[in-house]
Amino acid sequence: MVTAEVFVAETEFKNQESFRGLVASGYLPALAGDATSVADMLRLEAKFAIESIEVLALWIADTESLEMKMVFGTQCGVHARQFQRLQERLSDLGFAPGSYDPRQGGYSKLFAFLRSLQTSEERAATGLLTLGGAAVARLGALLAVCGERGDEATGQVLAVEMIPDQQRRADEGRDRLVLLATADDSQARARRAIYKTIELLGELYEPGALRRVLGRAAPRR
Repeated sequence: MVTAEVFVAETEFKNQESFRGLVASGYLPALAGDATSVADMLRLEAKFAIESIEVLALWIADTESLEMKMVFGTQCGVHARQFQRLQERLSDLGFAPGSYDPRQGGYSKLFAFLRSLQTSEERAATGLLTLGGAAVARLGALLAVCGERGDEATGQVLAVEMIPDQQRRADEGRDRLVLLATADDSQARARRAIYKTIELLGELYEPGALRRVLGRAAPRR
């Protein structure tokens, strides 16, 4: 068995490779295809935010660790703040306030998988480390697109608020997992959970899945 520090370092390296592949093969083609707009991707981020809030709230209720309750509670607050900023930005882009409910079309398979996880190491590995790192990669790609399209206001929200928040989420996951993944079985659980999370993220990034997630375009004012 490798040490927890080595396990987490190797996991982060593999995750980064996976994130680059997901962005290049799924997320960016989805953004480029079918005239998908930056606003569509902000709506996708709103869906990620609301599902994260609900998953974290469920985890808060059934974890025995007071420390993990506080970690999950803090992340709930972060995602709630991000959700509000996304709604404000969509309004600035001309979408009527409240016109998009990210729960429309049902919850994702990723949500169902995350809520099924039972151990702290699985939750830290997926809800914090992996999803935080994936969001940094995804939002970084969106930031570049905003630059190409001259959308400085959205770029500012991404660069100043959302990407740093998601990096802190990933960093918290790394720190938690070093403390939790100290045995073969805990490392195996974390590894399996990460693999499934990345697989489900890949499905969400596909253009067809994106259309199903977002549904009809939200009405403008």
